[in-house]
Amino acid sequence: MLERDNVRFFDMTSVSPTQGIERRATGQYVEAGLARLFPGEVFRNICVSFNGSGEYHPKVSLIQRMFGGGKKIEGLPAYYEVELEHLTGNHTETLIVWSPAAWNDRFAGTAGGGTGIGGRSYLTKPDNAQRGLTVPFAVMNGFTAATMFAGNNDGGLHDYTIDPKTGTLNRELYENWRLRSTHNMTVFGKAIAELLHDRPVRWSYMNGGSGGGRQSLMEVQNYPKDYNGIWASCPAINWQKLMVSGFWAQTLMNEYGITFSAKKNQFFIDAVHEANGGADKYYHLEKIPEFDFYSCVGKNIGSDSITEADARFMTELCRGPRKADGSFLWYGFAPGVKNWQCVIPIGTYYYPMPWSRHVKPFFLAPICARWITETPGQKFDGMKIREFTELFEEGVRKFSDNLGDNPAIDAFVNAGGKLIIDHGMDDPLIPVAGTLDYYGKLLTHFGSQSALDRFMRLYITPGDNHGNCFGNGPGITEKDGMLALMKWVEEGKAPEEIRKVRVDRKNGETLEESSQSPYRDERHNNED
Repeated sequence: MLERDNVRFFDMTSVSPTQGIERRATGQYVEAGLARLFPGEVFRNICVSFNGSGEYHPKVSLIQRMFGGGKKIEGLPAYYEVELEHLTGNHTETLIVWSPAAWNDRFAGTAGGGTGIGGRSYLTKPDNAQRGLTVPFAVMNGFTAATMFAGNNDGGLHDYTIDPKTGTLNRELYENWRLRSTHNMTVFGKAIAELLHDRPVRWSYMNGGSGGGRQSLMEVQNYPKDYNGIWASCPAINWQKLMVSGFWAQTLMNEYGITFSAKKNQFFIDAVHEANGGADKYYHLEKIPEFDFYSCVGKNIGSDSITEADARFMTELCRGPRKADGSFLWYGFAPGVKNWQCVIPIGTYYYPMPWSRHVKPFFLAPICARWITETPGQKFDGMKIREFTELFEEGVRKFSDNLGDNPAIDAFVNAGGKLIIDHGMDDPLIPVAGTLDYYGKLLTHFGSQSALDRFMRLYITPGDNHGNCFGNGPGITEKDGMLALMKWVEEGKAPEEIRKVRVDRKNGETLEESSQSPYRDERHNNED
């Protein structure tokens, strides 16, 4: 079996369909139950349907279809779908819940990415080599699972929270995206599971990656009793810092009046790899390497050569955003990480054309920058360090409620919650240093590694990609991560080594398999 098809992790052979569920699976029954449980909340257009075909045909956007989305899902158990609208202020969020007729008493909250947190377009074919639990993946394993469209943007790529006429940020939609709709998905989704099956949810889990990792950690920090176990993969916490940092390469070029070709960029990456024993050894390094970019000055690339200005650019790019006086703003990417032109325009920046010497930022960067300036259509191409710093600091001030880096998660810990975080070292979108920064804050808050070990595991995977196992090094699969989390929550078996694989994106064959131990700060390993 190919790794991507290895999607079963819960044995459902002894679980029987819930008696009488067909009588309760009506819009009228669900509506009455929700009204009783949530007085004052407005639910409408409640629709309950049954799917016993074993199949589902996803409804996805054209862009998603271009990248392989929209494939028919097969092998589904018989399940009920509940879809409803819920009013939040003047806006409507749409909840979709799938609940199998044979239910294992567990609930799964799912997440989205970018500026979208979920919705029907996220009901996609399960792939074990992609991290981030989906509704179909969870339902195949007996969970009741939910996804929520927050009313702002189903595709996750646009700034629908900005009013195009006034330019102002719609705070209701922002709040839905930030946190509220994820929490509503959870409490309403659990309630629907209990109404349909006439028994309580026993265990609840959430797993999301990237923007979904942000959602997952926001749940830990703000609603500590929503879930028993949460797995946040490559979490996009420190959102505004991360998004504005997408302009850093462009800003440096503007500041120093230089252009920097893709060929020079690749030359420096190759030089870092060679200095560490070649690409294969580089992608298996357990620690972030250091590299002196000035050692490349004078070396030739065809008719061109590496200059001191080139070395300065790469040094400051990897060091990360700084103010004009050199003081710290945020982290950069490790030397040797290709964070540009990965799949146009994925990466923190990209070259619009193969011959371009000017770069464009990751496409979410200008969207989120306009959240800060509240100016529709604003361009940021000419920013220098002073303007960059002003935008960065204003974003942090304005959206301090969405940093997602609060280490004071004592309520989650005291409720018995378990947390797994993983991050690939070769992630081209989110610097792994940001996740390590949050780990450091947790370590400081809880005082020792042993205190942290009681509820949290961090896995830093060398060579691993952004949320999937198709990169230059192996990453944790969805099945292995969920099994580790469930055993910890339900059996008290804390995970140590977790299996990881590297998969060929084209044919699905496993190229490499090993295991990953938890990351632990060396300074605290022997303190207890």
